[in-house]
Parts: sequence; structure tokens; C-alpha cells
Amino acid sequence: MPSNHISAREIGNTTSDSNGNFGYMFTPEVPGKYQIIARFNGSASYGSSSATTYMGVAEAPQATPTPTPPPPAMTDTYVLGIGAGAIIAIIVVGIVLMLMLRKR
Repeated sequence: MPSNHISAREIGNTTSDSNGNFGYMFTPEVPGKYQIIARFNGSASYGSSSATTYMGVAEAPQATPTPTPPPPAMTDTYVLGIGAGAIIAIIVVGIVLMLMLRKR
């Protein structure tokens, strides 16, 4: 059941532009419906005035954790091992052939 609790607080002061429009940045602490009231108390030249608007604030989405990368597949490890072994075997055979040809 929605709460009809109304609490008011001043969030700051702002100045209107040449068209009489105003704006103010703030971060609401609680999600929900907000009524925003701007009041001008008046001056020696202008009478008092006020304006009201409403805005809704949604709850911020939860941060999603960064997924951890999967470990390399075992087939990748085997292929690398076999490839390294084949290269070493070729080098050994080449050295043996070189030594045999030198002895002749």
C-alpha cells in the first residue's frame, strides 16, 4: 500500500533564465514520486510566484559483475604441447643429420 507520507526539504537555490525557466541538479536519496515546488518571494519590482512539477525516480539498477573468462580448452593445451614437441623433434633430427654428414 503506498504511503501518503509527505516530507519537505529545501534542496537548494537557483536562478531563472531570461524566459523565467529554472533548473537545478540533485540526486534523490530514495526512489519514488517527487513533487518539486519553486517559489519566488518577490522583490520591489516583481510580485511573488511559484511553480510546481512532478518527477519519478526509479531505483538504480544493480551493477552486474564482470564475468570471468573461461579457462583455455584442454584441446588447446594438447595442440600447443604436440606442436612444441614436433618442433623440438625436427630440430633434434636436423642436428643428428648435420652431425652424420660432418663425419663423412
